Amino acid sequence: MKDYRRKLFFPSEYSPWPPSVFTSPIRPTAVPFRTSPATPQPVALSSGSSLPTSSPPYFSNGSVELQQKFPSAIEEPVPDGKSLCVLFSANKVLKYKKQANVPSLGFGVLVSPGREASPGPQVIQRDPHRCHDCGAYSNLYSNILIGSGQWQCVICGNLNGSEGEYIALSKEELRNFPELSSPLVDFIQTGNKRPSFVPVTDSRTSAPVVLIIDECLDKPHLQHLQSSLHAFVDSLPPTTRIGIILYGRTISVYDFSKESVASAEVIPGGTSPNQETLKALMYGTGIYLSPMHASKEVGHLIFSSLRPYKLNVPEASRDRCLGAAVEVALAIIQGLSADFSRGVVKRPGINSRIIVCAGGPNTYGPGSVPHSYTHPNYPHKEKSALKWMEHLGHEAHKQNTVVDIICARTCPVRVPVLQPLAKASGGAFVLHDDFGEAFGINLQRAFAKAAGSHGLLEIRCSDDILITQVVGPGEEAHIDNHEAFKNDISLCIQMLMLKKHNASRLPTVDSVPEYLQSIEDEVAAVLIAKRTLLGAKSYSDAIDMHTTIDERVKDIALKFSSQVPKSKLHRFPKEISLLPELLFHLRRVPLLGNIVGHEDERYVLRNLFLNASFDLSLRMSDTTVVLDHGTDVFIWMGVELAADEARTLRILAFKEGSSQTRYFVSRLIPAHKDPPYEQEARFPQLRTLTIEQRVKLKSSFIHFDDPSFCEWIRSLKIVPPEPI
Repeated sequence: MKDYRRKLFFPSEYSPWPPSVFTSPIRPTAVPFRTSPATPQPVALSSGSSLPTSSPPYFSNGSVELQQKFPSAIEEPVPDGKSLCVLFSANKVLKYKKQANVPSLGFGVLVSPGREASPGPQVIQRDPHRCHDCGAYSNLYSNILIGSGQWQCVICGNLNGSEGEYIALSKEELRNFPELSSPLVDFIQTGNKRPSFVPVTDSRTSAPVVLIIDECLDKPHLQHLQSSLHAFVDSLPPTTRIGIILYGRTISVYDFSKESVASAEVIPGGTSPNQETLKALMYGTGIYLSPMHASKEVGHLIFSSLRPYKLNVPEASRDRCLGAAVEVALAIIQGLSADFSRGVVKRPGINSRIIVCAGGPNTYGPGSVPHSYTHPNYPHKEKSALKWMEHLGHEAHKQNTVVDIICARTCPVRVPVLQPLAKASGGAFVLHDDFGEAFGINLQRAFAKAAGSHGLLEIRCSDDILITQVVGPGEEAHIDNHEAFKNDISLCIQMLMLKKHNASRLPTVDSVPEYLQSIEDEVAAVLIAKRTLLGAKSYSDAIDMHTTIDERVKDIALKFSSQVPKSKLHRFPKEISLLPELLFHLRRVPLLGNIVGHEDERYVLRNLFLNASFDLSLRMSDTTVVLDHGTDVFIWMGVELAADEARTLRILAFKEGSSQTRYFVSRLIPAHKDPPYEQEARFPQLRTLTIEQRVKLKSSFIHFDDPSFCEWIRSLKIVPPEPI
């Protein structure tokens, strides 16, 4: 029996941007995937001492020692401690480090700062109170000494003053302070202190957007792209300033001052533009950024004037100076804010965006790689290109400019070389089949998304927990701390986009079964998947990760379960029976498998997954149900999918016995290979079939070498967990 219940992978579309309206007469094939950047942050236990004990279901607001020393301290029960933006792999922590530090299961947290959160109860027009020792903030978990207004830091235990602000006559009076009663509080800081959130106004309707368009396209691809570009400019607000640049061997910067002709300044693309070239461009008579209300007709004229590539050169070998084109776009956005004579660039006050429409690799000029992988110096040139592209992305981010790269895979685009440019700037990298409707939808989404938000995510843990690795689009922040905290060991991450998140606190337990019951299988599986994918730099690495997953599952069974009676085998713990099944699917899907055809696609998919939110990471599960009802097929779309009407679905139909059948059945788990009793345990509906019906059903399946879930578990010398 094939397993239709969960984790069936079909080519579908995941987008890093909100939905938008798109109309086009062209309907090409669907996009292989879309995704949205987010920021998961795995955390692991250190070998320090155990955490103080708290009893579920409530969390105490301080240690037993403090409660004994200050009997008047507040001991408020806290809600379940869960946050929309913070998901732990387990809701409890083992007290003893030998058990808690089993690396195969580990302990981690997914932090999604970009996830929507309800605003705080009110905006506080003052600086927050911070611990003088470690810098942590006072919060609803802090113990307050009512008589003196002192509060104890929940991170380091230090007792701090509140300048008399927390002096109160009762616990109820202290609830008037939002930070002592709510897990989410908005502060407007008045002092020169390190921020944890910096709001940025939304100026999308007036912010400049520069389109950088690959001009090395053949006629069919160009026609699709033209339709997408025409629809894109029709969707822009009238106040949006737009710029258009074409790149091939040269860079064409289009001038909007000519109302009835597509006119452009041409710049060589073999080297970075020099200061004289940029000064001539900036101080000349041309208009290279123009509001849509005055330039829409010219924009349509420019797109209509695009011509197919004429030379008889293979797509992958055509000269494309993408890197130099981005440099020119940044210079145009800076405009007169750039003091070229002194080499000083002022930071623009609004958020800008560059959208690259690419059809092939960057093979000419700065940040380029040779046309052929067989070039004798290719590894060195690729390393140099990676470094240059990352530097260019950082420069864009410093100037409040996000670079999104939207590719159509007409040929391999050398994703590893282009990805650092988008990532370092805070942008997204999306790979499409062609330049048609789905491509156009993502053009609009790239414009519609919030861009250029600068924020700092501070992670503070008790000294029992050590952060060993951070996975996601953030990077360690190197900032000047103007406050002198004695023992500030927080990890500060610079986020390219950031929204608010809550704080959480976990209880500790002695019982291993109780700890296992608190584990969130799906969160743990996503964390393990992200950690595993860090080692999958190439296809061969991805295949090696299969062994890593196998060893992890074996070690979890060995450390957290007992032997089966009269056997040397261990049964996987029933409390986390879903975890091995999720990891089994991880081995099969394109992240570590070969369902997606080209390594460019797998590389993009792995990077998108590493930056994806928890919800998106599980998007391949039971969100959509397909029901076979004889002559009809009904598709039930859950709320998450139905709410996004702009997301398109690729529906494929196959006749049983046809050559295309394998396209479908190869994505199913071959559970029909399991013994009948295991089939019935996992698929109780089989018990309603007669013997003849069972035989007929089994004979219809096609043989595959892939193991079923039970076969895979047994190959690891583990007894499969009981079905949920």
